[in-house]
Amino acid sequence: MKKTLKSLILLVLALFLTAPVTSYAQTYHTKSKKAIKYYKSAKKQYDSKKYPKTIKYLDKALDVDPKFADALLLKAELSLTLHDDAQAIESYEQMFAADSMAYPKSAIALSKLYLDAFRFSDAVKILYWYIRVPNQKSALILQAKDLLAIAEFRDEAFNNPVQFDPVNLGEYVNTDGDEYVNQILPDNSRLFFTRRSGEPDKQGIREEMIYWSAIVDGEYKAAMPLEMDWGNKKRTGALTITPNQSKIYFVGIDFIDSYGRGDIYTSDFVDNQWSKPVNLGNIVNTSTMESQPCISADGKELYFVRYSRTYESTDIYYSQFYQGKWTNPKPVINANSKGNEMSPFLHPDGNTLYFASDGIPGMGGYDIFMCKKIDRGEWSDPVNLGYPINSEKNEISFVVSTDGKKGYISTDREGGFGGYDIYVFDLDQVDQPQEVDMRLFVMRNINFELESAVIDTIVSGPELDSLASFMTENPNIRIEISGYTDNTGDSAHNKALSIERAEAVKNAMIERGIEVDRMFANGYGENRPLVPNINENNRAINRRVEVRVIY
Repeated sequence: MKKTLKSLILLVLALFLTAPVTSYAQTYHTKSKKAIKYYKSAKKQYDSKKYPKTIKYLDKALDVDPKFADALLLKAELSLTLHDDAQAIESYEQMFAADSMAYPKSAIALSKLYLDAFRFSDAVKILYWYIRVPNQKSALILQAKDLLAIAEFRDEAFNNPVQFDPVNLGEYVNTDGDEYVNQILPDNSRLFFTRRSGEPDKQGIREEMIYWSAIVDGEYKAAMPLEMDWGNKKRTGALTITPNQSKIYFVGIDFIDSYGRGDIYTSDFVDNQWSKPVNLGNIVNTSTMESQPCISADGKELYFVRYSRTYESTDIYYSQFYQGKWTNPKPVINANSKGNEMSPFLHPDGNTLYFASDGIPGMGGYDIFMCKKIDRGEWSDPVNLGYPINSEKNEISFVVSTDGKKGYISTDREGGFGGYDIYVFDLDQVDQPQEVDMRLFVMRNINFELESAVIDTIVSGPELDSLASFMTENPNIRIEISGYTDNTGDSAHNKALSIERAEAVKNAMIERGIEVDRMFANGYGENRPLVPNINENNRAINRRVEVRVIY
């Protein structure tokens, strides 16, 4: 019995002495005890955050066994800690060359480094290999597949760059804070954007306000705050304005009557000023946050961003104006991802939606994407605008001029004034929306009876017939009819008269067979004169009816 027990003990000892060198559950990928000793010392120093000594012992371990996978892996992880990506890549590559199956899941970390280094094809190769390694955790394989989609996109985009020659809008628009582009007027005369101050106030809040810059002969003039006496001391931003400039939608942060952190409000331009804001109500706004509205050219669709507490992310929604009310918002399904979507911009063509996302394969951070409307409420799959429009930095808001030729983008790429700056560039034909005719013309031969909205049909008939023919020949367009007066007399009377005259022209079009829903009339009274009202000739010029073609 004793001999049997002794033999069993000797057998166990023999098996232990001939087994691979181990420490509890740790199996080392080397036969050198000396290398393992140095590695253990390095690991102890690394765990104590004594990085110089970690390097010392790792170098000794690798001097003994240059193919010691454990030491190479620790050296790669140390390099990541020290933000030395080049050394981390080198150490990972040496580890895979020494023993690719020692720590195969490290392919994920290496692929991320390759992506950051613009070595996209190398990222594709290592991820493609790892996905086919057997017995890997399903969560890691899913992560690798997501990274592979990103790597393949970036490899293709980087090797097929799109036309892009951005011009910074300059110091009159951009500051050391953040500028987020919101909208460009149809006639390219003004650019609206939100400015977020670079430095917080005493309460730690960075001021946000809506600004605009006049565009004169291609130059962007000094930006001015949008005059809103009720709102200048509040946090407002993300403005969208109707084509006739009579109504704005924007986000108000921490307003007294808000339902959540941020709500969408509207204001009308009345008596030469913006009216007190009105909350869109709890159909659109919720207890979370709604922001970044964009109104369609016809005023019937509102796109915006909503935050979800459940998923801790933002998605794009839209609501329709029906029978005097906004409908229950619906998500723009094809545009939304598992990540965050923001800054929707519906082009005036009504068929092209641009937005930013960090959840769809792109060049890094937030990229700008485009969807095309394929049916009522349905959109195509998003298309990345390409490299270098999108970069490894964040491109977070994007708008396009009505004629589809200019793009305005907010990005934090290097070379700006600080934070997010606005740039303008010529839009590649591939990414252009349908060109929208926004022609503006003055109907000089529309005459009215004195201090009246009654049209002189004998003199004005040919001009009205010409407009009706134009509308008939272009059945897909809509128009705004705008009435103006000079500054003689009471301003309230002038405003009312200008509206009545615009409505009179609209009714004349209806009598000529033009559908009522293709026209809307507005009156601006003595506002927006073409020339100073300094004499009768100038006042006659300012008394006018304008027709603006929308689409």
